[in-house]
Amino acid sequence: MIISILHRLAWTLMLLTLQVFVLNQIHPGGWGAPLLCPLAVIILPLGTSRAGALLWGFALGFVTDIFAGTIGIGSAAMTFIALLQPPLLQLTVPRDSEEEFSPSFVTMGRWNYLRFMALLFLLHHIIYFALEGFSYFRLTDIAISMSVSYAASMLIAIIVETIRNPKR
Repeated sequence: MIISILHRLAWTLMLLTLQVFVLNQIHPGGWGAPLLCPLAVIILPLGTSRAGALLWGFALGFVTDIFAGTIGIGSAAMTFIALLQPPLLQLTVPRDSEEEFSPSFVTMGRWNYLRFMALLFLLHHIIYFALEGFSYFRLTDIAISMSVSYAASMLIAIIVETIRNPKR
């Protein structure tokens, strides 16, 4: 159990480092930057308590807010997907799964995990860019930024997940 916690913490630190030093500097086409830190909430195991998931999501969002200069936007979006991750994971995994079941390509299958990951990334990006834009006058700009960031985030997340789980 300690090994899995340390492994998850190491991956989270790697994702935070990648987000802060590389991805925050990339803006495809001048639009939104790829956001990879939601992946650290997406891979929380099945037995994670709701309070633990919310605390984890808020803490990760707070750290990304500090480095990105977004005041509370990342915290709100990460806390929101941390709230939805445990029930959505319970809906997508078999009922007889062990408590330490961690979502990945290997454990859920490629398409089920992609759908699960895509839904949580989409919800995160909707909340994040809606709070960032906070205006009805710039809906097209917000939609373009969200779409570009979502596509780039999903592409990078798939690459990271392939590296994290090379068995398939």
